Amino acid sequence: MKLKNKHLQEYLSFAVKTVKKSEEITLKYYKKKLKHKVKLNKTPVTIADFKCEDFIISKINSKYPKHSILSEERGEENNNSEFKWLIDPIDGTKNFMRKYPFWGTLLALEYEGDVVLGVISMPSLKEFVYASKGNGCYYNNKKSKVSKINLLKNSYCIYGGMEYLLKQLYSKNFLNLLNECSYSRGFGDCHGHSFVINGRAEIMIDPHVAPYDVAPIKICIEESGGVFTAINGNKSIYGGNAVSTNGRVHDEVLKLLNFNIETRDLLKEEL
Repeated sequence: MKLKNKHLQEYLSFAVKTVKKSEEITLKYYKKKLKHKVKLNKTPVTIADFKCEDFIISKINSKYPKHSILSEERGEENNNSEFKWLIDPIDGTKNFMRKYPFWGTLLALEYEGDVVLGVISMPSLKEFVYASKGNGCYYNNKKSKVSKINLLKNSYCIYGGMEYLLKQLYSKNFLNLLNECSYSRGFGDCHGHSFVINGRAEIMIDPHVAPYDVAPIKICIEESGGVFTAINGNKSIYGGNAVSTNGRVHDEVLKLLNFNIETRDLLKEEL
């Protein structure tokens, strides 16, 4: 089927309502002291992650039972559909556990491999972002736009996961990038990308991501006028890392990060 805008708006309305409702779950557990388990990938998971994710999955299965789903905690439910929902119930679980407000619930929809809508909810910050293809991005119900800054020396650079960044082939290049920028700070996960989405920063470097971490970010960045790629320049959400920019400095950022590093080396690193 051809995806028409009226259908896209129906899916977006469903996604927004579902994520808004899920805030009741995450905020309830955010107030509590939680135990956690460590997964095989050495990241923590709490009951809040599972409860929120199961709620969203149940809503999708009830409304769109033929659609496929990829979620962080429950894995993949492949129905060989042209539609695939991607879910990260709590992006920033470590922050959530320690009562830092910098976490969010992420939901996106792929159609034939292309992200066509995304929702980012950061309820402890009272920030809610959503976008759909061709219809713009809205940040707390106001249309968002990336900044117009076009020089690195005037740019703010946000980054996540310094422990990952310093292990990468491009680590020295990354530090050189920070030196070229006007200002830099480490704000990870969806919170970091939000600064680019609404024009508060020009660059966000995310060194270690899964598709559900960045699917809604990609569409929100693009619909705000920016550019989203992996560090090797690929526009896919499956590259293992991510660079969000206002678009005006994107090529220069990629050039600096990839200086003296061959593409095959970056691809090997992402695998």
